Amino acid sequence: KNSKGGILYEDLNLAARVLRDFVGVEIERIRVDSRLSFQQLHTFVEEFVPQLADRLEYYEGERPIFDLFDVENEIQRALDRRVQLKSGGTLVIDQTEAMTTIDINTGAFVGHRNLEETIFNTNTEATQAIARQLRLRNLGGIIIVDFIDMQNDDHKRRVLHSLELALAKDRAKTSISGFTSLGLVELTRKRTRESLEHVLSSECP
Repeated sequence: KNSKGGILYEDLNLAARVLRDFVGVEIERIRVDSRLSFQQLHTFVEEFVPQLADRLEYYEGERPIFDLFDVENEIQRALDRRVQLKSGGTLVIDQTEAMTTIDINTGAFVGHRNLEETIFNTNTEATQAIARQLRLRNLGGIIIVDFIDMQNDDHKRRVLHSLELALAKDRAKTSISGFTSLGLVELTRKRTRESLEHVLSSECP
């Protein structure tokens, strides 16, 4: 009788999991600055995802790769509550134990005549940013989105459709409810692991 234990299952290392779970057709280059990791990934790619082989590169530059591509600042931005939109609007993202809330705000006030169009455009732009932030921060569970109030029903339908299209690219399963009487959109996203904030942050004592 052999009393020694053994490994029944072992997941891939972090780098290989990133390739498996996050790299899609939109990724043009995958740069790795560790020779060992590059060799391991190259073996993995050749066997399981050969279509990525020509995108995998070994980075040999002298400048640290995180510094070269401003990764530290990107990580910090991914932890900020506020996300700036190109239009001048913002997303404000708050996480609690029960849910995540996302509030959309416009930028500068443009007057009554153009206000409805500005609101629609800001909300539409926000749908793309919301989908990206959910993936980037790995937010799951119940998510409440407070879009800027829209009076036009067609605008509401188009914003909701834009959100559905943006979330369709997400590997995690999502389910979207329509607008409530309060103008909120509720959606759920399957939790796959801890959020980025929980992984990279710790509570103050």
